[in-house]
Amino acid sequence: NLTKPFAPRPLLRFLELLADFRFFFPVSVALLLACPYSSPLRRHLFLPLALCSLLDLIFIALLKLIVRRSRPTYSHHGDYNAVVPVDHFSFPSGHSSRVFFVASIFSFSKLRMVDAIADLHHPRLFMIIDHWFGGEEVFAINAVVTAVWAWASATALSRIALGRHYVLDVFFGACFGVLEALFTLRFLEIQTWI
Repeated sequence: NLTKPFAPRPLLRFLELLADFRFFFPVSVALLLACPYSSPLRRHLFLPLALCSLLDLIFIALLKLIVRRSRPTYSHHGDYNAVVPVDHFSFPSGHSSRVFFVASIFSFSKLRMVDAIADLHHPRLFMIIDHWFGGEEVFAINAVVTAVWAWASATALSRIALGRHYVLDVFFGACFGVLEALFTLRFLEIQTWI
């Protein structure tokens, strides 16, 4: 109730849509398929995003079926209807786990992204980096990673503000998202050794 007068509902609903699996998974697969095979971004950013998406879907669905915690009663108010239909269970927050695994993968892949930008010979990209970031690729990547973490945090808070989840649902969803990212990146690292 405290967030209702201050929370811009269209923004909260937009964040909800961006973090929904039915939107995020096709976008991550499209990015994976559109990225050149030789690009380090394919292996170290887009592949982990797509694989972690599937892991997240399975893991969070299983936890929700095991725990079966009902959503908050205030989530049924007319002002805060879901943009997309949601399941009936609250713990853990799938949206929170999804945005936090994305932010974690971006964080853990920072050095690979810097290498990928350095390997690109795209004059327009370098013009943008030079104009906005003074030619500093590392600073540009840090700005992107910071923006992704801000998006993840705003989305997680929106789950509480929209009345979809309790605070602990969001907290544990975020923790599970970070763990899923670590697991996925470690799994892919092991696969390159085999």
